[in-house]
Amino acid sequence: MAEQPFSYLPEPARTLVRKAYRQVPADLRGELQTWLPYALNDAGSAFDLLGFITDNYVAAFSQTRMKIAIVGPANTGKSTLYNEFLPEGATLALVTPEPGDTVDAQESEGRLFTLVDTPAADAKAPERQTAFDAARAADFLLIVFDAAAGVSPADQPLFDDLKALGKPYLVLLNKMDLVAKTDRDKVLDTAAATLDMDRAQIIPISAQTGQNLGRVAIAVAQTDPRVLTLIGEALPEYRAKLAWQRTVQAASAAAAVALIPLPLADIVPLLGIQTGLVLTIARIYGYEMSMDRAKELIVAFGLGFIARSVWRQLSKFLGVPGWILSAAIAAAATVAMGYIAVLWFERGERPSQDAIERLMRDVSLYLRNGLGRLRLRRSDGASMRKQVTELLEEMPSTLRPPRTASTIESPEDADEIE
Repeated sequence: MAEQPFSYLPEPARTLVRKAYRQVPADLRGELQTWLPYALNDAGSAFDLLGFITDNYVAAFSQTRMKIAIVGPANTGKSTLYNEFLPEGATLALVTPEPGDTVDAQESEGRLFTLVDTPAADAKAPERQTAFDAARAADFLLIVFDAAAGVSPADQPLFDDLKALGKPYLVLLNKMDLVAKTDRDKVLDTAAATLDMDRAQIIPISAQTGQNLGRVAIAVAQTDPRVLTLIGEALPEYRAKLAWQRTVQAASAAAAVALIPLPLADIVPLLGIQTGLVLTIARIYGYEMSMDRAKELIVAFGLGFIARSVWRQLSKFLGVPGWILSAAIAAAATVAMGYIAVLWFERGERPSQDAIERLMRDVSLYLRNGLGRLRLRRSDGASMRKQVTELLEEMPSTLRPPRTASTIESPEDADEIE
C-alpha cells in the first residue's frame, strides 16, 4: 500500500501510524488495505490496531529476553526475590537479615528474564550509584518495598528518582506474609497513599514463600509481549490466564476499531487482530505457527459469517446505537476466537458452530447492555477500549466460554498470601 494517504493525517499522528504500519508483517498489510482509508480521520484507532498487531507479532516471534532489575531500599527482600526467579543450579544471591550486605549488582539468566539483583538504592554512594546504573541498563524495574516495615514518606524521593528513569515498572510490597491478615488492607492503603498510586497497581508478595510471583510474571507480560511465551514455557499453570489476558486486550482493540464507519455490511476487518491473537496463544501453549496457518484456522471456523448472523439477531433489539452493537459484536467475535484457540492448542478440540454462535451471541448481548448504560462517544476509542476491558474482566462465570470457565481465567486471579 502506498504511504501517500498518510499525508492527510496531522502530525504527530501521521508519523506514528506510518511507523506502526511499517512494523506490521507484509502479508498482513493486504488485509488492512480496505480498512485504513476509512481510519484516516481517526488516527488513534488506526494506531491502536497497528500497534496491537505489532505487539502480537513480537510476542509470537521474538526470542529476545528482557533484562529486569530488582531495585528498592535496603533489606526489602530483593535478593530473596531474585533467587526465586532463578532456575535450579544457578548462583544464588547472598541473603542475610543484615541490610547492606549486597554491594554489587549480580546478573543471571532466570527462568523467564535476565535478572539483576542490586544493592540498596537508598544507600550512600557507591551502592546507590551501582543500583541506579543497573536500573538504567534494564528494560524493566521491579521496585520492592517492605510490607512489614511499611512504606513511609521517606521512601517517596527514592520512588520518584526511580520513576524518573522512564522505565516500565511494577511496585511490589514484599514480606506480606509477616503482616497480620487483619492489617494487610491498611498496609496496602498506606503504601498506595504514600506513593500516590492506585492500590490496584501495587502487588503484595512473599518472596520467602514464593506466593503471588506468578501474578508478578503476568503483570510484566502485560507491559511487554516478549515475556508471554517465556511464561508459557516456564509456568504452564499460567497459560490460561495469559491467553485470557491477551484475548481481553484483543477484544477491546476490536471494539475500538469497530467504531470506524465501513462500507457495505462489514462490521470490522478483524482478521489482523485475530491472527495476532491466534499466533500469540499458539506460542503461549508451545506451538510454532505461521501467519498463513493462523489465518486458515480463523477462516475455517467461519467467525465472519457467525458475526453477521449475530448482528442480524441482535439488531432487532432497540435501545442502543448501531455503533455500540458493532463494537460489542467485534469484541465478542474476538473472545470467541480466543476460546477456540485455547481449546485447539490445549486439548486439540474443535467447538461446534452452534457453540461458537451461542458464545458470541451471549457475550455480544452482555457487552451491548453494559456499553449501552454508559455515556460513550463514538469518537472516543480509548474510552471504548477501557470499558470493554472492564466489562470482560467482570464478566460472570456463567458467560465464560463453555467447558473453560475454570480454564480461561481472569488475569486478576492470583494466589492468596497465607
